[in-house]
Amino acid sequence: MPTKLGRVFTVFTIVLYAVTGILTLWSIVETIRNRPAGKALLGGAALLLLLLIVQLIISIATFGSAHEVDPLLYFGYIITAIMVIALAGFWAFAELSRWGPGVLAAAGLTVTVMIERLDQIWQ
Repeated sequence: MPTKLGRVFTVFTIVLYAVTGILTLWSIVETIRNRPAGKALLGGAALLLLLLIVQLIISIATFGSAHEVDPLLYFGYIITAIMVIALAGFWAFAELSRWGPGVLAAAGLTVTVMIERLDQIWQ
């Protein structure tokens, strides 16, 4: 039977997937339309960054209850995901061509894989 903590992580993982998926698709559309990243797209990247930071905080707070999770591996993934989105958001802000959203799209795809891996490690 799943624990309450396990259900919280499952719901949060689904939310992360949804936000990352929307951000990635939106970024791809903006790249195809040959537009720079607008305030709304950068706001979406900031929302994903905030959610990843919340994931980090929740993980730190509940780490003792996890079953044999390798802290170096788990926290390495989550910190890397945070850095990827932060750097991609900065790059998209600085790049005033279609490649700003292109970088966000690539970062979104990367972070999607990292979210899956985080979930696998935690389970």
